[in-house]
Amino acid sequence: MVQYITLRKQQISGKNTILKAVLEGRGFRPNFLITEEIMGEKVVAREYKVMLRAEQFAGDESKLLDAANEFWEAFTQAINPLDLKTDGSLKKITDRRIIDFYDTDTPHLLYGNDYIFRVRRDTTTDEREITLKFRHPDRYIAQDRDMDAREASQEKKFEEDIKSPFTVLYSFSTTQAFAATKHLNTLNDAIQLYPDLADKLTNYTGEEAIHTVKHPVRELVIKGGKFQIRREPKVNAECALIAWYDDNAENPVVVEFSFRYGDENETYTRKMAQRAYEVFEVLQKLGLPYLVC
Repeated sequence: MVQYITLRKQQISGKNTILKAVLEGRGFRPNFLITEEIMGEKVVAREYKVMLRAEQFAGDESKLLDAANEFWEAFTQAINPLDLKTDGSLKKITDRRIIDFYDTDTPHLLYGNDYIFRVRRDTTTDEREITLKFRHPDRYIAQDRDMDAREASQEKKFEEDIKSPFTVLYSFSTTQAFAATKHLNTLNDAIQLYPDLADKLTNYTGEEAIHTVKHPVRELVIKGGKFQIRREPKVNAECALIAWYDDNAENPVVVEFSFRYGDENETYTRKMAQRAYEVFEVLQKLGLPYLVC
């Protein structure tokens, strides 16, 4: 019987001379054939997230920044025994945005099929972008779709989201510019922007109305802190604290802390992953007054 073994290209190296000989046609003939197939999508980033107690970050922006920096100090002290180099701080708001989430009325045809559809407006530049994101715990379900946008200029990402205690969701998203003159009225408007939705959704006509879900979210993003998880070549995990507010409310309703590292070729070593895992474990043990239990 002839067996077919599918390998990723990066798995074939000089260390495996038998496989390399077969692929390069050097005459070796074992009792199997090897086909080469590149996996559909590479995980370009891994992001670890925890929810923080929003009441600890109440007040105006200056109080938010003070609380964020206090949290950063507590976090860096907690991971100090892991002997990882830390740098920077969480003292600067880098992004100010208004976010609108869109869906149909019940049943929610997008969210009900594991899609998130949002428009994000930068309050500093007034530029808008629109994102379609599919999330699923099964990598192969998440990646087996065409996320290309109608516009030529787009940013497409396949990432791994890790939440407490270690719950994994694979996220496949595409973002494109969205002019202020454009509007979203029906499901067909979403399909025009992301054509593959027509194939992935069921039981719809396209004429279903879509509108913002609940109310806009005001988002403040604080960045600047990082820690090193690989020495050679150097790789840093970038940290961020994100606060969500109900419209113009002064106090946040949701606060999240995350750290992420990435590689376009998905070359994540065991040691890198182990260090990130250990940091995530320590982070979850911070407990009161910060973490949502």
